[in-house]
Amino acid sequence: MSLNVIDKYVEKKKKDLFEYAKILEKIICIEDNKLWKNKEEFKSLAKAVIEKYASVYYFENNANRDNPIKYSNDNINNVLKSIIEYYKTNDNMAVLKVNKNEIFLLSVIICTSCYLDFACNVVDGDFVDTKNKFKYLLLYLKKTNILKVYNNDKVTINELFEQIKKNIKEDEKAFGYFKDDDCKNKYYLYTGEPLYYKFDFKKTIPGLEEYDASLVSEVSKKYEAKFLEISYELLTADILMELVSNRDMINYLVPVNSILKKKKNLLKIFDNSYIKGYMKLLVNTKDEAEYNDLLNDARKLGIKIIYEYDGVDNVNADIFTYDMEIIVRQEFIDNNKENAYEWQKNNIKFVIKNKED
Repeated sequence: MSLNVIDKYVEKKKKDLFEYAKILEKIICIEDNKLWKNKEEFKSLAKAVIEKYASVYYFENNANRDNPIKYSNDNINNVLKSIIEYYKTNDNMAVLKVNKNEIFLLSVIICTSCYLDFACNVVDGDFVDTKNKFKYLLLYLKKTNILKVYNNDKVTINELFEQIKKNIKEDEKAFGYFKDDDCKNKYYLYTGEPLYYKFDFKKTIPGLEEYDASLVSEVSKKYEAKFLEISYELLTADILMELVSNRDMINYLVPVNSILKKKKNLLKIFDNSYIKGYMKLLVNTKDEAEYNDLLNDARKLGIKIIYEYDGVDNVNADIFTYDMEIIVRQEFIDNNKENAYEWQKNNIKFVIKNKED
């Protein structure tokens, strides 16, 4: 199976950041640079560091994109950690002590590339505002005693923002692929604190409603695995948009079902650390044995499991095993207060299901 949506986006961003860095190196520099002697040496170094940065830290700092100075101050540690990791991997840590000014320059170039990328993102970024604020960022950098900044180089600055504009169009096209009124997930709040959202996949095949119900059912059955794959891809795209934007992240529930049981390879769509951080597989306790193999495969990928229990009556405390997160009704909690201590001791956590559900 191909890379998931978020992995594909990060790969694209590695290319974008590298393109910005190559142009920025013409605007921001230092005297007597001993770390790279020519553009090819810089390209090799910048590409390797950006590879490490984007793979680990790309989504770690998307706040303060309206303030380039604050954003850069917040993000520079992640860039420096990526530089250190690069030289550690190449067994050349001495460079960090010998070429402190050059390392600072490299970190500023990459950090500025990150700012431009996030501030101009297609979800909630602002190209015009970023272009205006970039001038002030260059003036701020010019105040350092180390950097030489060509803030009046209009030709190179225009080249930079033309490149940004080109990349924005590519991103718009990519995100536009997931915007289709005929195929979309409808999300709804399923629990109280912590908040979990469940979703239904809504599909419309134009013209199909003209045929009888049996044909519609037959088509739905034939393509059920494909429809499920589309729904999961849309979920990962929504998680991606939340990561890129400055919105609060949402936690999603992905119910197990007979289709996923037969097509367990669909789990690989979720095999990304960010996706796994904001989704959990949902299984009813009464169905756990039926989906045991699927759940084990999910655990191997690092996908978390959350359970749902339908009953509300008083039960024995040992009905649940250790380390479980379970969605229940408030009535169940009210009827089992004497079990609270035992369940807490066994790290069993309850989430209250919304009444309207």
